[in-house]
Amino acid sequence: KVSQNFKKNRIREFKWPHNNVSRIVFILLLTIFLSGYYPTFSIPPVNLSLVSAENNEQSQEIIASSFPQPVILPHPGYLSTKFSRFHPGVDIATTLGTPVHPVTQGAVEETVVSFWGYGNHVTVLHVNGFKSMYAHMGRVFVRINQAVTSDDVLGEVGLTGRTSGPHTHLEIQKDGKYIDPLTILPPLPDFPKEEFLQPVGG
Repeated sequence: KVSQNFKKNRIREFKWPHNNVSRIVFILLLTIFLSGYYPTFSIPPVNLSLVSAENNEQSQEIIASSFPQPVILPHPGYLSTKFSRFHPGVDIATTLGTPVHPVTQGAVEETVVSFWGYGNHVTVLHVNGFKSMYAHMGRVFVRINQAVTSDDVLGEVGLTGRTSGPHTHLEIQKDGKYIDPLTILPPLPDFPKEEFLQPVGG
């Protein structure tokens, strides 16, 4: 009897939320946690520079051709997460170990080796107030103050930090404000090409 009562008391320790709103919030938080997506919150709130091509409402003009070197994708891949107020960058999914290149020439401002948050990541300073950051790398190959071009390799796509699969989380800032990287990057498909669907070794 004692063991049966103990088991009943242990089962009663977890109480399902009483109202529908609490249940919805609980399920939503559980889904976000299990999906591996962790929105970025900051205090003060993330300072965004939103660019609307449709309405031509731009807080500042973004012209990729203003860089001394053409802007490229950091590596082949497809868009897995878009830019938003809660995700101030884009996620470019690809295969594990893919070389990560800077989107254009610049100088390495920061290299971080970490198992948390963005994991291993590199920040590169560019001309005209631009800055780019590449997160979740497996290995980092550059050092602070190193001059880099789009031909150089910053590191390799990995699984460090909070990530549910191999991808590069790319953030771009202009004068301290986050901008949608898609406004200056070459076209990026939002679905995987055939090479990403092939089994490993196939």
